[in-house]
Amino acid sequence: MSTQYRLIIRPELRQHLFALQQAARSQPGGLRDREFRAAIDGLKALADGREEDFNGRRLGYSPQHHDLRDCAELKVPVISESRGDRELGPSHRLIYREFEAEDGGLPYREAVCFAPRRDDRPFTTAAAILNRKLGVRVQEFSSIPDRRPTTGPHTRQEPAGPVRQPLPPDLRKALAAASDVAPARGAATAQPLTPRPPTTHRRDDPPTRER
Repeated sequence: MSTQYRLIIRPELRQHLFALQQAARSQPGGLRDREFRAAIDGLKALADGREEDFNGRRLGYSPQHHDLRDCAELKVPVISESRGDRELGPSHRLIYREFEAEDGGLPYREAVCFAPRRDDRPFTTAAAILNRKLGVRVQEFSSIPDRRPTTGPHTRQEPAGPVRQPLPPDLRKALAAASDVAPARGAATAQPLTPRPPTTHRRDDPPTRER
């Protein structure tokens, strides 16, 4: 049975989802509608611990890239892409992190961003949100391997999810300020996403981190 998680949606991603939802209402069945529905499916998979259903992979670091070793991705299909006769696979990525619970409850997963994979946009977006600099190693992650694990018939199977980290101080503060945290299955739904002041948390909403 998959592990369940309490889901936290970053304010930047919440605003992006709201914009997608508004665009979807004006053009049902269009690209933004498909993106919104795919993002919600990905969020539900995060809460349910079903990252393997989306070919989940841990991210890594190199001097030519941002240090995202604490993150993982879901590969989310939205549109079909190909090069010549070769299918390129799922078109979008959902980037997230995972944290220990300090209250004895379910662990947390923080959804960071959702974007089309073209031009490495999910990774540069996540790096900007998390304040990661290109080619700069984060010393806190020294125990996490630099490279993304690989899978295949001749390679050792690696976990699809991220390395679970202790709660960072800013997220601990945001959680303490929230009235409560949405349960894993209830955190990601297709209910309307309404922007609200960052210090206000409704009972059925996941908390957001203040910036």
